[in-house]
Amino acid sequence: MTVAHRLTLACAALMLIAASASAQIPDKFTNLKVLPKDTPKPELIKIMRQFAGDLGVRCGHCHYAKVPEDFSSFNFASDQKPEKEIARNMMKLVKDTNESVDKIFKDDPNHLKVSCFTCHHGNEKPETIADAIVPVLKKDGPDAAATRYRDLRKDYYGSAAYDFTEYALVDVAEDMRKDPAQIKNAQALLNLNLEFYPQSAPTYAQIAESYLAAGDTTTAMTNFDKAAQLAPDDPRLKARIEQIKNHGKMPGMPPKK
Repeated sequence: MTVAHRLTLACAALMLIAASASAQIPDKFTNLKVLPKDTPKPELIKIMRQFAGDLGVRCGHCHYAKVPEDFSSFNFASDQKPEKEIARNMMKLVKDTNESVDKIFKDDPNHLKVSCFTCHHGNEKPETIADAIVPVLKKDGPDAAATRYRDLRKDYYGSAAYDFTEYALVDVAEDMRKDPAQIKNAQALLNLNLEFYPQSAPTYAQIAESYLAAGDTTTAMTNFDKAAQLAPDDPRLKARIEQIKNHGKMPGMPPKK
């Protein structure tokens, strides 16, 4: 199923959910603590639909229901679920942030506003691809991390939820290989990236850097050569290779193997 198809189905589902919820939501509200107490019903439904889409959740995420699939069992006024208070606090945060943005860009009437989507990007929990896979990598190893990455890519590729571009895992690996204990894990991520970007010069260059950090200059240069073949006109890559060839052991590097 294509991303466009999934999005179409998701939008249709939200419309059906909203229609069903509308029939169950009272015309007057008794427990609005952030939104104005006189918020019209259609406006409230519109706001709630926006929250649901921005976080990739449904009404039962914040609102208590005896049977989450049955809107007739919802108690929308109830504060029983802690997620509802979290949502209120986040609404206040968005409001305060936008007031600050308004002051900064007071001379630009068309400046952008922040919203739940600004951070969540369709995820219940805002996180980067590093947040999602590095803990798995460190706890359960490269195979588990690769499975997690492939699953996320299958479910979210084409959306704004995670960065699946060529440089995402390269950047994560670059940070990890600065810790000698994580060099092999960094290399595992880079090899995973080659599965999706087999002609990625930055990936081969970062693999080379990881071997360089481990003291294996021979393997490092092999990977630098692969990177140079893929990006022969990259000035920074050229300079880095020349630097290593001219100076051999760089400051802070382990001995050559």
